Amino acid sequence: MAAVEVPEFNDISMEYSEHAEEFYSDHFSIQKKSNKKRVEWNHHEERWSTYLPGIKPEIRKPEKHMLSFRKAVMLVVVLEKLKGKRGCEMQSFFDDDDLLNHILVEEDLTYNEIQTQDARKSQFHYNKTTVHVIRDYKQKSLALQEFQDNARLVALFLQGQNIEQEAKINVDTYLTATFDKRRRPVTLGISGRQLYLCCSTEEGRTEPVLSLKEKKNDDLLPFMFYKQLANNKYNSFESAAFPGYYISTSQQERQPMQLKPENDQIFLRDFILNPHF
Repeated sequence: MAAVEVPEFNDISMEYSEHAEEFYSDHFSIQKKSNKKRVEWNHHEERWSTYLPGIKPEIRKPEKHMLSFRKAVMLVVVLEKLKGKRGCEMQSFFDDDDLLNHILVEEDLTYNEIQTQDARKSQFHYNKTTVHVIRDYKQKSLALQEFQDNARLVALFLQGQNIEQEAKINVDTYLTATFDKRRRPVTLGISGRQLYLCCSTEEGRTEPVLSLKEKKNDDLLPFMFYKQLANNKYNSFESAAFPGYYISTSQQERQPMQLKPENDQIFLRDFILNPHF
């Protein structure tokens, strides 16, 4: 097998061919001129004169993938030869860094830091709604009073036609992972309105306050109460957000409902629920 001589980089004539298939030939000749080697890359047409007389040359167009393969091999051989040539590192050749510089562009990125907090999955799952009238154990009814944008529930005695002022309360029952029939989670809302009893804190007050607000399903805790039945007769409503605090009414009439601690001996926290049909 004849050895293939790889030409020196400076001896390669980078001639352009208009025909991609004829860009490189499988044959090349080396001629000495002025003590320098000159590499001539010949087309197949230029090699016809070297065939023996009587032999009709036959030119077959190589498969494109073979031509591409030959080109790739020649380029690899030339590049490997160039790696060992002195002074080549000072020339501008295409290398891996040139390719990466076009793909991986280093830029200064600006960003805004946003603090996020994962939404807490609600531990309460809605079950059903029943409508009741609620009175404290002294039979004071609950009535809705509204002043401009403020609304509140007050406890007062209602008789005769005034009984129509008694508020109907939607008792929404919820389920939890641990079922306790003595402590049922519920929300208490005004029937026909989007107002629910809500527990919250206010600046300047040491105890939580009770108010009427629109219920937010993404945060039910301030609206949730544990309904507890005592002696199969009276119900109490403990705040889920503020354990130990209960919905209470004053001994006096026409006073708003409030949240009071369990040890309070003045306010009333026992209620009677009557279904409303």
